[in-house]
Amino acid sequence: MADTKWIPGLHAKMSVTEAAQRVLSIRLGHVLERLPAAVEHPDEDIEHVHQLRVGTRRAAAAVRIFAGTLGANLHRRIRRTLKAIRRGAGAARDWDIFLESINTRLRRRTVSQQAGLDFLLGFGQGHRAAAQEYLRHATDGQSDKLRRLMDEIGKPSHAAAQAQTLREVAIPMLTALQHEFEQGARGDLHAYEALHQVRIKGKQLRYAMEVFESCFDAAFRMRVYPSIAEMQEILGTANDSHVADVMLEQLRMHMERVQPAAWKRYRPAVEQLQLYHRRRLPRQRALFEKWWEKWQSSGLSAALTKWLKA
Repeated sequence: MADTKWIPGLHAKMSVTEAAQRVLSIRLGHVLERLPAAVEHPDEDIEHVHQLRVGTRRAAAAVRIFAGTLGANLHRRIRRTLKAIRRGAGAARDWDIFLESINTRLRRRTVSQQAGLDFLLGFGQGHRAAAQEYLRHATDGQSDKLRRLMDEIGKPSHAAAQAQTLREVAIPMLTALQHEFEQGARGDLHAYEALHQVRIKGKQLRYAMEVFESCFDAAFRMRVYPSIAEMQEILGTANDSHVADVMLEQLRMHMERVQPAAWKRYRPAVEQLQLYHRRRLPRQRALFEKWWEKWQSSGLSAALTKWLKA
């Protein structure tokens, strides 16, 4: 399946309506392309579900960017459809990541961890199977719905939007996204929720840059974008550890209450894994702080600001 990160055929002076039709057809088409394999053949490759979730995020970002060309009703229906698919894929992907971490630990387990890791493997597999059923249910009929919505996209609803160029939309939108992201990054990030909000703003900035890169010179894509992608990777790993810690804490509380005898055997592995994630999250926060310092001192932040004011 083709990588659709970059949208061919866009340029700064094309009408925003024409750009919207091209971008949305590719972004939504990618979701349609990924959906069958994620639902019917998830065991063949865990990337099927992963790419479906990423695809829905990029598509949702494009829908936000071009909301003015869609009209409120169509915009709302597309967002609702993508949200249903993304939630289904998200639950399955979280358990895929969880199982990957268990399988990694099984390869270097100790005797005291064996029982607990075997238990966690079965626990994760059971939840992954349930998540797959949820994905199947959540996406039932959504492909046909998405195709019908795509047919409506070619009908512009705002005449003013047709007169705008892609660059005229790019400048204020990227300016606002950069400001929101950097404002969040300057705050106190010790609370996970604050770090999570920075991650969300960073994702929005990255996905918008992918749509608007043709409006700027090559350095925008070759120098600034890779740094934003690196930031998202750092914060994505932090999020993975936060999600795993929540899962493990809920499991620990349940086992202590319902099966205290079994918990004694499983406890070493569960607590060690939980400790790993609780240590990794602040390490990722520290990595982000280093990234933030470099983002400012290297001139990349200033360069992006300059492009947006040119």
